[in-house]
Amino acid sequence: MPTVVTPSRPRPSSRRGRGFTMPEAMLAVLIVGVGFLAVMELFSACTMENQRSSQVTIAQLLCTNIQELSAGLAFKDPYYAATTWGAESGESLSQYNDIDDLDGLTFNPPIDSTRFPVTELSKYTQVVTVMPVDPNRPGNNNDTLKLEIGKGVYTGAVRVRVSVLYRNSTKEVPVEVLRSSWVRLDN
Repeated sequence: MPTVVTPSRPRPSSRRGRGFTMPEAMLAVLIVGVGFLAVMELFSACTMENQRSSQVTIAQLLCTNIQELSAGLAFKDPYYAATTWGAESGESLSQYNDIDDLDGLTFNPPIDSTRFPVTELSKYTQVVTVMPVDPNRPGNNNDTLKLEIGKGVYTGAVRVRVSVLYRNSTKEVPVEVLRSSWVRLDN
């Protein structure tokens, strides 16, 4: 005997079978919206950090330029018997021939290690300070406003400090991006 299948009666449709309810849809939109805002905040923070990293990298390059320039300079002026701290009278950037000639100089646009201005980086400024230090205590004489060893005192060692400042426009106050220093000994 063949089995007779009786057609089942259609069930009454339930609400769940037709889709999402309004509260469920609103909750889904809220969750997606909060996720989108979090991603946008993360994107913004990453963009700002990327810009900051770029500024620090350029500042490191500009500090290295001064370090390379200073490495080729004599410790004392080769032409003058008297020691003069800072640039000697009549000297210009192209004629600086000893390390202390760089003291107190500000370069904007910054210069490279061959003393050539890097005009593409005119938003950056290099500020150079040279201070004598005790070679046995290279960490001393750090405060430029209150020196333990006066400028012009020969100790056989100097600290060269370069601060790199950045400003996006001429209306802004420059902000220090990086400060680097090293001790140079008289050979």
